[in-house]
Amino acid sequence: MKKIIFDVDGVLLSEEHYYDVSGLTVWEILYGRAYMGLPSEREDFVPAAVTDGQTAAIRQAVWGGDRLLAWLRGKGLNSNWDMVHAWLITAFWLMAEEYQRRTGGDVLPLSFRTESDFRRAGMELMGLPVPKADAVLARWEVSVSETAEGAAVIRALAEAMRPAFGEIPEWTAAGSDFSRMCAEAFQSWYLGDDGFIARNRRLPVSGGKKGFLRKEQPLAPAGEILALFRRLKAEGWELAVATGRSREETEIPFRQFGWHEEFDPLFIASGSDAWEASKKLGGVFLDKPHPFLYECAAYGRRPKAYREYAAGAVRPAAGDEIWVIGDSEADRLGAEAAGFRFLGILTGLEGTRAAEHFRRAGVPAAERVTAIEQIVG
Repeated sequence: MKKIIFDVDGVLLSEEHYYDVSGLTVWEILYGRAYMGLPSEREDFVPAAVTDGQTAAIRQAVWGGDRLLAWLRGKGLNSNWDMVHAWLITAFWLMAEEYQRRTGGDVLPLSFRTESDFRRAGMELMGLPVPKADAVLARWEVSVSETAEGAAVIRALAEAMRPAFGEIPEWTAAGSDFSRMCAEAFQSWYLGDDGFIARNRRLPVSGGKKGFLRKEQPLAPAGEILALFRRLKAEGWELAVATGRSREETEIPFRQFGWHEEFDPLFIASGSDAWEASKKLGGVFLDKPHPFLYECAAYGRRPKAYREYAAGAVRPAAGDEIWVIGDSEADRLGAEAAGFRFLGILTGLEGTRAAEHFRRAGVPAAERVTAIEQIVG
């Protein structure tokens, strides 16, 4: 087998809007009237009419000039859904500690099973200061070991929260109802009303959004990327995708730019596959950097094989040449866990600064995806 597996964000498409949306998701869950409705210094925030300036300011406030994003990515936590989840559970943890100080030790009663629980939580948290990005990052740095990566980051945070809640809250788990509702809030922003309704067959909690999918930007001219795909196939390479995006968030821009027909859908592995398999397998963490998505991309999205993929039990055959083209530590770790080769791309969040990291890790790098042929060839 000769196969090249492409990540999407930071490799084929700009991930800037994804980070914008992750900031907006955190902000709306905290301050939006349809969610927790906490008082905010930005009373002009109306989700259905948010401006580019508001989006930039909110991203700056939530992600601390992207320092928190860089920290999470450095820990192999690549999914924007997981990033939102990590930010919010840490904020609730810090607020719970303040609640204990004010009440003489009472435990803050929080539960998140349905969307109405967000409003109840907002009433419980009303009057407590929402932590700033610096406080969230400081808590991550002292609670997560230097060696923790991927799912271990979320588990470390959950364990460290135990004293504030008397036990590990069930909503901290990666597959909890809370994480699902956060992911749906994200999709409401990214897909817009029409896309969300088509996917979920119901209205979003907070409607009126046009969606960010229409703003997708390829990281090289779309025609040049299409020509790259066709040259690779002519040279005998099979093409595949492994992305944390949902199925719809991948398919729509691929069709828009004319790329979709270059791929067999059996080998387009998305965050939707990881989510669906996780539910079937009891909630095990399967997002990047777990090798699950890379194995789906290499060997096919075959539900009968998901248990083996989840165990990392499928390995390349002798003579196989399988490359993962990614921009992040999560991609590198996932490729390594699957037994595949890795090529780093310098168009992600860290830009050319990632070159030194890839060099230290002993993997090759290319300035952009259209320059990969001189390496994989």
